[in-house]
Amino acid sequence: MKLKAKVTIRQYLKILFSLTYSKPIMIFLVCFAFILLLWIALYHLDILNLPEPVIYQYITLALIVLIQPTVIFTTILRNYYSSNHLRETLDMTLAENEIKIKGESFYMEILWSKIYKIVEKKSWFLIYQNNLSAILIPKKNLSPEQIKQIQEILASVKTIK
Repeated sequence: MKLKAKVTIRQYLKILFSLTYSKPIMIFLVCFAFILLLWIALYHLDILNLPEPVIYQYITLALIVLIQPTVIFTTILRNYYSSNHLRETLDMTLAENEIKIKGESFYMEILWSKIYKIVEKKSWFLIYQNNLSAILIPKKNLSPEQIKQIQEILASVKTIK
């Protein structure tokens, strides 16, 4: 099966923030920040008799709510713009034994047996080469028939592994 894929910066930001904030540690940090925010708000509204938050609570809240997303955002931007592979339109061929990817500046073939894992999200197919690097296939520009074909190919790959 042949297809073309292009990942925009907006799509890349969306998928990476989604993947980052679905990790258990990140969910814990967001919940912790919410509890801190609730504590600070309830104290200042004088609703409950809570101890006064000290500077450390405010600093922790700022780190989780402001600094961390900013660092993640700038890292994603730097990664996207430093990689030609991410910005190129990719011609992909999903065959029985391998996936072939051709960009403007590169060509690669990967055997399905060397794929780390395959994940299907609501709007994406993620074909991981290792635990950090994935081939991104956005479903946005695919027809329902193409999505079904890809699902069948990837299901057959999973059964082989």
